[in-house]
Amino acid sequence: MKKIQWISGMLLLCSCTGAVYESESYSIYADKVVQGEYVGVAETPYKIVSNLNGEEYIWEKKNDHSAFPQLVTPLPVEEAVYNMSIDECINAVEPDGTLRTGLEWGGVWTRDVSYSTILSMAYMQPQAAMTSLLCKINSKGEIVQDTGTGGAWPCSTDRQIWVGAAWELYKVTGSQEWLEKVYPVAKKSLEVDMRTIYDAETGLAKGESSFIDWRKNSYPLWMESADIYDSKCLGTNMVHYIALTSAAKMGRILGDNATAETFDAKAQTVKEAVNEHLWMDDKGYYAQFIAGRNDDLLFTKSETLGQSLAILYGVAEGERANRLSQAMPVVEFGAPVFWPYVADMAPYHNRAVWPFVQSFWIQASAKTGNEAGVLHGIASVWRACMMYATNKENFVANDGNWRGTQVNSSNMLWSLSGSLSVTFRILMGINYDDPDSIRFAPVVPQSLKANREIKGFPYRDATLDICVKGYGDVIKSFSIDGELKDEPVFSADMAGHHTVEILLANRFAQQMTNNMVGDVRAPLTPFVRFSGGGSRLRWYTEEGVHHYDVYAGGKKVAETTVGKCNIEDDWKGDLQVVGVAADGTESFPSEPLNRNTKVVKFFEPIMVLQSTGKDFVIDVEVPHDGVWNLSWYYANARGSLYSDLTCGIRMLYVDGEKAGINVFPNRHFAGGSPASQATDGWDYWGWTSPQGLELKAGKHRLVLKCESDADNMSRKVNDFKLKGYSLIQK
Repeated sequence: MKKIQWISGMLLLCSCTGAVYESESYSIYADKVVQGEYVGVAETPYKIVSNLNGEEYIWEKKNDHSAFPQLVTPLPVEEAVYNMSIDECINAVEPDGTLRTGLEWGGVWTRDVSYSTILSMAYMQPQAAMTSLLCKINSKGEIVQDTGTGGAWPCSTDRQIWVGAAWELYKVTGSQEWLEKVYPVAKKSLEVDMRTIYDAETGLAKGESSFIDWRKNSYPLWMESADIYDSKCLGTNMVHYIALTSAAKMGRILGDNATAETFDAKAQTVKEAVNEHLWMDDKGYYAQFIAGRNDDLLFTKSETLGQSLAILYGVAEGERANRLSQAMPVVEFGAPVFWPYVADMAPYHNRAVWPFVQSFWIQASAKTGNEAGVLHGIASVWRACMMYATNKENFVANDGNWRGTQVNSSNMLWSLSGSLSVTFRILMGINYDDPDSIRFAPVVPQSLKANREIKGFPYRDATLDICVKGYGDVIKSFSIDGELKDEPVFSADMAGHHTVEILLANRFAQQMTNNMVGDVRAPLTPFVRFSGGGSRLRWYTEEGVHHYDVYAGGKKVAETTVGKCNIEDDWKGDLQVVGVAADGTESFPSEPLNRNTKVVKFFEPIMVLQSTGKDFVIDVEVPHDGVWNLSWYYANARGSLYSDLTCGIRMLYVDGEKAGINVFPNRHFAGGSPASQATDGWDYWGWTSPQGLELKAGKHRLVLKCESDADNMSRKVNDFKLKGYSLIQK
């Protein structure tokens, strides 16, 4: 990229026809995108030139595209974006046959390649997708969890999207050999998670929001890795629902009906739990997550990937799906990762649009027949591709510029996969709803009305030339090789070269809208403390806050406009405060404070090492019967808080009975080898997330054991220090 003086002659190359999409900040024409003083032009089907930021960005074809389907469309922008994404799709294949995550990101990431496979790599590059998924299986025959907050699994649990990707590949290829290879991995990984990471009270899976793995950018600062592990998130639960339903279908095909029934039953539990605990009827969309310490509270931000998957995979159905499609917040440049934004954090997941997430939202909008949502989403993807002359990973939601985000990359796998999905999934309507056929359901906004054709699309033993004419989401006629068909379906049994023609009825079945919102930033998280000998709560008031809601035990108990309140005698459980702006925008809840009966003991620090295989044993005493929340005071400096696989995990036994896993996440960035004890951070102490135990008055023996289900992704380093415990009565 170099500085240039943009010449007016470039604009003369652009047509003067009307825009196919217009907003206050940018317009898309047949052959260009105009954003203020900046222009991105499709000079040819194989060249894009942009002057974004006063610099020259150019994409020109560098690879042979003959092995890929050819798009024919009267819109040069559409054609150039498609061809650029094909070119970058080819670039993404490494010499070992795997799919590279991005230009700046080598290797295969489970979540990246899985979402990419579902979007388009299953049918664009199935062999590379298969190779990539297979390299994300560990020596135990389980799916590898990518690095994430606190040392990967089980703080992060979205590895299960691998199962959805594996199923997508089966639907595309019909390969029985593939199914027999991946099903045991899916089955084992799901069974481990079913034994370990589900919350008994809500039925939801634990773990941070899928792919939103930068703690300080996305969560209140008081939430440590242990708190994030214990959160129940929309996106992550959708991942588990997808994995469970996909594995159930695999199991039935392979004759494992008993396991399939178990997975289906668990999936139904997750679906019901998402709709019960995360749906916000006053807003018309789901909350991002519920979290807390001793008591959970709803965190009310919208999260786009989770909302999209809820519609696409049927967790949001019927009128709820339609309402969600029109209520979920979107901004001028696209669908932000979450909204409203965190006020005091720079863009990355916060205040940003990720094209792969946008592409899932386009599909969700298409499924509900939301023309406005589909057009807005396509415009977001095309604008970014044209202005950057590449598929960037993310961009700032406020101004649409890739500059300003914390980390970025060109030739990003899931972004280019999303770009291709716009052509195949939306405008051409290719859907693999059934493993035995393609069902066509094109959704074409009126301003994109055209005769567009894909030539040479491969499906099993057939090659298809697909032509879609007109606009809308209602099919007027569907034919194969000139013969009209009752259903828009192409069977997997057909072989050879065929022509598919779809004539749309130039209408949408229903009229729907977008929920366009502005640059709304939530009030800052209140910093709350006890005062008056523990009889009052105090906090600093913040500018822009209309009032404060006070919660006890997860329920609202008071509302005030000042920075203090007296604590009533019947306020039990975690006490938290939420700042509310005049428009109803809520801050993150404050860090929980608790006045319930406690038993707290400290002792000399002890290193709990996996290598010794020794159990940690301690006797505790509780004063009376009840449910007690157990937390450990611990340190874990085995590597980085963000980028290692060394989460500490042990299985807890109480009086000889297994009670579940206890998790000791990384708490501090430490240099040096994770295997070394001589790293910094071992004096950085904190509490684990609490585990509820029903205990009788008197003494009880607690034992922490190394077991297979308590093995982390490192499989080598699973260590931490302990120097105390706490039991808080519920």
